[in-house]
Amino acid sequence: MNQLLVLDLDGTLLRNDKTVSEETIDTLLEFKKRENKIIFATARPPRDAYKYVPQKLRDNPIICYNGACIINDKEILYKKEMSKDTVYKIVETSEKSGYHQICFEINDKLYSNFDTSDFFGKAPTEIIDLTKLDMKTVYKVIICEKAIIPQDFLEILPNTCKGIVTDNGQLCQIMDQEVSKWNSIQSLMKTWNIKDENIIAFGDDYNDLDMIKNAGIGVAMGNAEKVVKESANFVTDTNANDGVAKYLKRYILQK
Repeated sequence: MNQLLVLDLDGTLLRNDKTVSEETIDTLLEFKKRENKIIFATARPPRDAYKYVPQKLRDNPIICYNGACIINDKEILYKKEMSKDTVYKIVETSEKSGYHQICFEINDKLYSNFDTSDFFGKAPTEIIDLTKLDMKTVYKVIICEKAIIPQDFLEILPNTCKGIVTDNGQLCQIMDQEVSKWNSIQSLMKTWNIKDENIIAFGDDYNDLDMIKNAGIGVAMGNAEKVVKESANFVTDTNANDGVAKYLKRYILQK
């Protein structure tokens, strides 16, 4: 094994219509054939990750919930849930700040206290009194707002968790303080005996920053946020124009 490739999904591997081109699929299969490994890293839950990862590539591990768990063929390899006390404090802080539309991700199922269709479309959601749920098994709390959630809100969250504002400021995704894509990658690095310098990470959004900065090679998509581009070693083409495949073909597969 030579290198480990870590790929964000939305805005990176997936095109704007949430598909992956045959060119990109073939390029990734060629990369893996050369005794390399591939991991997908997404904010999505397992049910959605498997929906969008192409069938030919589903034998690779998937980091879900921004790093709160890793699955491989639906087997959980790693998980980091929040404490019950932390979840209660998050809900209390959110409501005091005027944010009352809240979701929980528990055991690959979305629960909410409101109709989430404006935010998640037809995604299956159980509307319920959240206080009736087992808060010991919450991977992620999601706060949803039509107005932009300011970055200042993150500073008043409990210090046992951390949040990321995404989706044009309308979602605040909150997880355990130790959760990140990079931390979950490191749990696999120990198993596979991989060094940082042998990792190539692709991303476009704020939740990709840690792996872009820490990987041996961090590659930002052409459509990435400005700070992601500034933190990367390379900027490739956009997700809509097979940016992942273009970089691999030019810099990795020609060697």
